[in-house]
Amino acid sequence: MPATISSTSTVDTILPEYARRLGAYTGSFSTTTTVTTNTSVVSTGLTDRGFSVDDILNDFYIRITSGNNDNAIRRISDFTGSSGTITVTGTNLSADSGTGTTFEIYRYDPNLLLDTLQSGAQSAFPSLYVEINDRNTTLGQSQQLYPRPTSIPPGYVRQISVEPRIDAKSYGSNIVGTLNCDFENSTIATDWTASNITLAAEEETTGPDNFMVYAGTQSGKCTTNTTSTSSVGTLLMTVPSGTNYVGEEINVGVWVYSRTASRVSAAIQFDSDGVSLGSTHSGLGWERLTHTLVADGVSSSIKVGISVTASSSFVLYIDEIVVTAGQSEIPRVPINKIFGWREEGSSIRIFGGISQDRNLLVRGMGMLDFTQVSTTGSNTVELNQSQRRMLYNYAAMELFQGEIDTIDSTEQQEALNRFNHFRNRVNERIGSMSPIAMVRNTAI
Repeated sequence: MPATISSTSTVDTILPEYARRLGAYTGSFSTTTTVTTNTSVVSTGLTDRGFSVDDILNDFYIRITSGNNDNAIRRISDFTGSSGTITVTGTNLSADSGTGTTFEIYRYDPNLLLDTLQSGAQSAFPSLYVEINDRNTTLGQSQQLYPRPTSIPPGYVRQISVEPRIDAKSYGSNIVGTLNCDFENSTIATDWTASNITLAAEEETTGPDNFMVYAGTQSGKCTTNTTSTSSVGTLLMTVPSGTNYVGEEINVGVWVYSRTASRVSAAIQFDSDGVSLGSTHSGLGWERLTHTLVADGVSSSIKVGISVTASSSFVLYIDEIVVTAGQSEIPRVPINKIFGWREEGSSIRIFGGISQDRNLLVRGMGMLDFTQVSTTGSNTVELNQSQRRMLYNYAAMELFQGEIDTIDSTEQQEALNRFNHFRNRVNERIGSMSPIAMVRNTAI
């Protein structure tokens, strides 16, 4: 999810909870015979729970939630009640090392349930939304038109503010503040290690001002050398005394200018582990890329910077990296609200003069996005109980509307009754969120 609403839920809790509301959740069980390389799953717990009749679970779905088949979803083709043996469709399962593999049984395909959660989330907007606070744009001299964040639908920008920039070198909590964090060193590559990136100095000019220098007298000009499929580019600096921060949350914020979208990300690397990636650049100019990672088990080093995916080469610019340890987020500074603004299509127009040394904060309402919540159960969506129930009601309407459109006439009435039941629950508006207040001069 792009933002927080309240108590955290994963797919492992949301999916059964939603299915229970539909009457489509049979239960959770554990294997009593080790899964081998075949299509059988055995649990005497099924028989103990009363599923003793042959074929009673045929055409239901099993979702395995642990072991070597974790997150596998299969349709049940046969069930033997006396032994609690499920036979699934598809290829052989992978063998487990012992019993106790957990699994769930559903009346509907769990993938279909997740799809209806996604479409239900879209239908529930703006009754249910995520608060978006987008800080990825820097103000330009005499510039009035700025891109509306794609995470905020048209008409749902609510407030615009400006934030003074944080000076990377002088900010006291910047744990790389003693290094070339502002790219002002006469030798631009000092403290930086580049892989498949050529780093050069980009000098500030006046008349005209060089917009490629974010702050100070120079920035880093990065030419990527990432044309082969394996040529991921990185530009990283090593945090001094990195092992001092074991167990602490590491927050990175770095300003990057790019007109190529979805290629550049903030990056953190612990020891010689793989590089962990944070927010990705939209390709719309100067943006502050961020990443957060807890430094568990660090034994030698913490490296921070950017990573570029392998594809055609291009040029980007980098400046002002701030890294904090222990804090819960990248530092912010006091904001000043703007009242003279309006949306214009995919853009936001800001009237009046604003200092160039400011960052734009766009606050608005975004849609819940279940495409980011996979069946792995590790991704999270954050909703309180009333909000989850409203979401389930919308999702159930999508599910039963689909059934009405596809089943024969003898079963349509039952699906219609269920659709109407959940539509009535939606109309009660229990769980609906109050919109974010609009703050602007509406006369503009």
